[in-house]
Amino acid sequence: MTHRQLRARGLAVALTGATLGLTTACSTLQQMGTPAGSHGTHARISSIPHTGDPSRDRLHQVLEERAPNLENADRTRVLDAIFTAQQEHGFDPSLLLALMQVESGFNPTARSSQGALGLMQVLPFTGQLTARELGMEWRGKSTLLDPEQNIRIGAAYLARMNETFRDLDLSLAAYNVGPGRVQDMLDAGQRPAGVYARKVQSRQAEIVSQGTFNP
Repeated sequence: MTHRQLRARGLAVALTGATLGLTTACSTLQQMGTPAGSHGTHARISSIPHTGDPSRDRLHQVLEERAPNLENADRTRVLDAIFTAQQEHGFDPSLLLALMQVESGFNPTARSSQGALGLMQVLPFTGQLTARELGMEWRGKSTLLDPEQNIRIGAAYLARMNETFRDLDLSLAAYNVGPGRVQDMLDAGQRPAGVYARKVQSRQAEIVSQGTFNP
């Protein structure tokens, strides 16, 4: 077994059980459809606080349109978390927005039937391990219901998957079903079908094509 496979196996021991339920969680959340308030948003755009940073202003506009359940103060904290993730992990903000839309419909208090929580639908066990690695204070499940902390933890976990598999499609699949299952498929000479990755990338393309946010 190669070093890469051993590394993935090691991750699987601690995290596969915690992330296995995300497939069901995402399927359940997708039945919600378009988040409430995604239509008729023009009246709210004028309330966007202009920061002088065009990228940040566009991102704030996307959040106003697609995440009406977020308080204004939380939107600011979400912006900080997204741009921090971009700096630390190299993720395009539009990718993280798309992942949030697929996972939770931008609902910061979303709870799946498997126990995944928050904007990026992180399971508590995974969240606790990741928070420990980040040196974050873990306050139990409430940590994942804090939008900023949820994004920090979710982005760090996605980055770990990307370090393991070195392929964005595989990394997204591992975020969805767990690294162990993805590695098992690779060991068997197969590759995940890519349904989840295409769904995220489709949402990302929609966000970018709207013209409200350009990566």
